[in-house]
This record gives sequence, structure tokens and C-alpha cells, in this order.
Amino acid sequence: MKRLVQLATLDGAVDLGIADRTGSLTPGKRADLILVRTTDINMTPIGNSYEALVSLAQPANVDTVIVDGRVLRQAGKFTALDHAKVVRDAQEAAATLRSKANWPT
Repeated sequence: MKRLVQLATLDGAVDLGIADRTGSLTPGKRADLILVRTTDINMTPIGNSYEALVSLAQPANVDTVIVDGRVLRQAGKFTALDHAKVVRDAQEAAATLRSKANWPT
């Protein structure tokens, strides 16, 4: 399971050609962190943190997100965006795509 986490982080950055900036916690790279609550009920059955992250974690388990040193999510709440605006923009984009595709509403 540890290997799967590495595939999703460092190996993904290598494949995208951005491993010099991201993909691992290394001095000089972007300070990007995702903290997952392992005490949530769905995360507790497995003692191995890598296995729990790969097999059990859900978006709701994400407690904190820090990107480039900026806290974007804390205590499970977004701190750096207007959630309602993001939802509105996504709904408008979906409606535009449906319209262009002549998809029934």
C-alpha cells in the first residue's frame, strides 16, 4: 500500500515533469500537505496508515489542506474559496455543456 501512495505522489510528479517542485516533502519544493483524520469511524478498522488511506479514506476524511504554505481547508472546512460560487460556476458550466451537446435537461 505504501507503494500506491508513492505512485500517486512522487511518481505522479515525476511522470508530469514537475518532481523538482512537488511530489515529496523536500526542502525547496512547494509546501503542499493533506492531513487526513484517521480517527474517523471509517478509518479506524485498519492499523496500517497507508492501507487505511488507500482502502478506506473518503474526501470527508480530509481535515486540512495546505498548498504553498496557504491553508485552503482546515477542520474539514474550506478557508480560501467561496464554496457557493464554486458550486454555481460548476452548475453553469455543466448547463453550458449540456446545451452545446443538445443533451436533454
